[in-house]
Amino acid sequence: MRQSEWNRLPLWTFAVLAVALVALWQWATVTANYSGNWTALFCTGSVQAQPPLAASEHIYRFANSTGFDGQIYHYIAHDPFLRSDLKTYIDDPRLRYRRILIPLLAYGLAWGHAGLIDRAYEVVCLLSIGLGVYWSCRYAKGAGLSAVWGLLFLLVPAIPVTVDRLVIDGGLAALTVAFLIFSRSPSWKLFAVLMCAALTRETGWLLVAAYCAHLAWRRELRMAAVFALSAAPAAAWYGYVQLRTAGQPYGASLIPLSAILQVLEHPWKYPPGTPFADAVRAADYLALSGMLLAFGFAFVWFARGPRDPARIAAVLFAGMALVLQRPDQWENVYDFGRVYTPLLLCLAGIAARHRVPWLLAPAAMMLPRIAIQLTPQVLGILRWAG
Repeated sequence: MRQSEWNRLPLWTFAVLAVALVALWQWATVTANYSGNWTALFCTGSVQAQPPLAASEHIYRFANSTGFDGQIYHYIAHDPFLRSDLKTYIDDPRLRYRRILIPLLAYGLAWGHAGLIDRAYEVVCLLSIGLGVYWSCRYAKGAGLSAVWGLLFLLVPAIPVTVDRLVIDGGLAALTVAFLIFSRSPSWKLFAVLMCAALTRETGWLLVAAYCAHLAWRRELRMAAVFALSAAPAAAWYGYVQLRTAGQPYGASLIPLSAILQVLEHPWKYPPGTPFADAVRAADYLALSGMLLAFGFAFVWFARGPRDPARIAAVLFAGMALVLQRPDQWENVYDFGRVYTPLLLCLAGIAARHRVPWLLAPAAMMLPRIAIQLTPQVLGILRWAG
């Protein structure tokens, strides 16, 4: 199809196409690799202690693994208001429960019915990806590009990780694109986006800070105070969680770049016999280099236009990444790539507006490592289909 033909399509068609492709992939990998057990997408590890819920739901457990974050948010979706002992099976309930929006939406969609929550959670993740594609296509079209470019949203790191392991970061990625659209002028839509971002993950507060800084820069202090209130529901929820959970040490250093340098000096050691281990390590270095490049781009473009909300948000994420250092966040692109996807999306927004495609290079540099991570599943699907 020509660009003019693509642009005549309603934007929702791209969102539906994206959701259909994601759902097809999940069905194929669950059928081929996990014996049809959809709970495998929560990536629950056998090493972790499991609540009775795990047995009653016949949750797929990965052998000799601690699992991934999706298993935690799955539990939260079953008990979003901390009314049971499920929190005792969560590594850091105070931190995890702050990220309530996606689990709470799943609980609400299922009307609290335990037997429907898993499916509802998967639907919420699919809907967040669909919304992200819709808003990305809208942003691309508004920037004078073909709407089809919005499908690239599927390739930012948080989305493959969400598809693969049902984490909450796909939701914040979608809200970041909405932030790029609505931050051009104050509106109730932007207020709602910021409110949801702060409830999705604590890094969502940076979007609130970015827009309030933008308004303050323009001396619109009253409006800045109004939009600061978008974080009030999250602050109230944090207080609720604070009263009902015990805190855990976060284990982060405030020495800039300390954890990143540690990982570069002592990279992740793969088990003996790992296929193409040297290529995997090279992809790890490439992905981490891409992230460092993104930080550099964020500071350069902020210096060129410090009043722009997207540039302020990008530099806030970059600043947090350089100062708040935890080694385990920098060992794999599945960690740092998804956490800092909002930064990559802000750079993509700048690239679209100013026609500087090389700002997409950092995200592209992470794709080989993500592809390697998914290769065993692809091979399993091919064997099953053959």
